[in-house]
Amino acid sequence: DRTAADPAQLAKKSVAMQGLGALEFVLYGDGAERLAGRDDPYRCAYGAAVAGNIETIAAEVSDAWNKPDGFAALWANPGPQNALYRDGTEAVTELVGVFINELEMVRDVRLKGFLGSSPESDKPKQAIYWRSQNTARSLTGNLSGTDALFQASQLGDALSPDARWMAESIHIQLVNGAADATAIRGPIDKALADRALRQKLDHFSLVTSSLSTLIGTRLTAEFGLTAGFSSLDGD
Repeated sequence: DRTAADPAQLAKKSVAMQGLGALEFVLYGDGAERLAGRDDPYRCAYGAAVAGNIETIAAEVSDAWNKPDGFAALWANPGPQNALYRDGTEAVTELVGVFINELEMVRDVRLKGFLGSSPESDKPKQAIYWRSQNTARSLTGNLSGTDALFQASQLGDALSPDARWMAESIHIQLVNGAADATAIRGPIDKALADRALRQKLDHFSLVTSSLSTLIGTRLTAEFGLTAGFSSLDGD
């Protein structure tokens, strides 16, 4: 499909053709060695189009977040005239929900999508970015990004003095989980077969489960919030 080599045309096509997964296949999938030659100019052009489309999407998201009447401004200024958040409770509920859903997504989809209950039930080719050996880097980024958002949100400062241990515990556990993933490099199938590295993945799962309880139960109770539904419920 020659039109897929045009970023503007690519943006109208299937999501599967546009994102980081598509770019990874271009760079690391079957036939990627042809990128070094002159026999497959379409692959190069398509890869460049995917990268350009991702850059455009990132810029659009950034603009939508940062513009004066953008999402960040709406989130930070709840009130009767706000179409999204009528009061601070709604805004904080949404924020806490981001952490709850992110942890659930990372654990139940990103990790358990390939990590089985036993080596026999592993599915390494279901792991995100397995071709480029960036599965663990992605997991590290997930928890590091969550920690950065938690620190920037200053939710810990809003806790009562007796409850501020929660914020410190959340930070420590996110750092520890990210360290587990950082310790894993190379092909994910080899990491799964290595007992010590597999234990890192198991501990990563344990950390995210602990965080889900801490944030979804104890932190929400401290703020008097309802955790709400899971984004993974399918409805």
